[in-house]
Amino acid sequence: MAGPRSLVRINLGLVLAALAFVIAPQIGSAQSLPRLEVERFTMSARPASPTIGRAFALTILLTVRGNVRRIDNVTLPILSQLELRGDERSIQHANGETVYRETLTVRAARTGAIRLAPATLDAIDARTGQAEQYSSNSLTIVVRGGALQPFATVGSAVGNLVPILDRVAYVLGALVAVVLLAAAIRSLRRRRRRPEPALVPAAIVEPPVVEQTREERLRDAALVLRAEPTRAVARSVRIAVRSLVGATASETLSDVLARLSERDRDLSPLLRALERAAFTTDDDLQNAIRTCDAAFAEVLS
Repeated sequence: MAGPRSLVRINLGLVLAALAFVIAPQIGSAQSLPRLEVERFTMSARPASPTIGRAFALTILLTVRGNVRRIDNVTLPILSQLELRGDERSIQHANGETVYRETLTVRAARTGAIRLAPATLDAIDARTGQAEQYSSNSLTIVVRGGALQPFATVGSAVGNLVPILDRVAYVLGALVAVVLLAAAIRSLRRRRRRPEPALVPAAIVEPPVVEQTREERLRDAALVLRAEPTRAVARSVRIAVRSLVGATASETLSDVLARLSERDRDLSPLLRALERAAFTTDDDLQNAIRTCDAAFAEVLS
């Protein structure tokens, strides 16, 4: 029969083996991340208020210390409301820093406010040695011009007639302006010249901003994840859904769930499913994404 000291050694060995089983996958995942010292991570649009149907630039700028040859793990935000026309990446080195720039050429198909979740970067902080997920700023783009409707109809037959009707209206307006100007000149010649009143500039009426509802943003996120069921997209969708309840990517899931409002309680299963899909193993990834799809269907039903 084993003595008390032998039993203590056996129990200690079992505890250490269990801890190694739990910690080893996390250590292996962290070791695959690059070691970076992030100084700046921003996202901007040029122009800041683009016109519907016209291409504009969405720029993601990442600055890290040291000479880094490659940066491959920047995750883009969901672009379900924009049409991607091009993607150009570059890396420059100067003054002991590496500047990663990714410029997306996109085009908006509707007017109003379009909100983009932050771009993200998974890396090991070279200063602390801890795995971190860095986030850029989120971005709200107000698209102006064109018809104020949820989606453009340029491809329809009515849309093809709009440019022709615009030209006809322009010509008729010019003719009417010429006639009115001639009549005004004749009237001025018959009357004594009077001081002209000061011209008051016409007020510029801004087009109303079309806000997306919570259900529309959830439906867009579900469509994007269904179209591209990858870990990177799952992490972007996780950030987008968290933004609906005022949470950030750096908060723990328990903190987010603890302060959900009564209106957002139905998002609890979806938040848990997205957390699993963002950080589960590769073997379990597709099962986790199918769980997310079912959770989206439950919320949107």
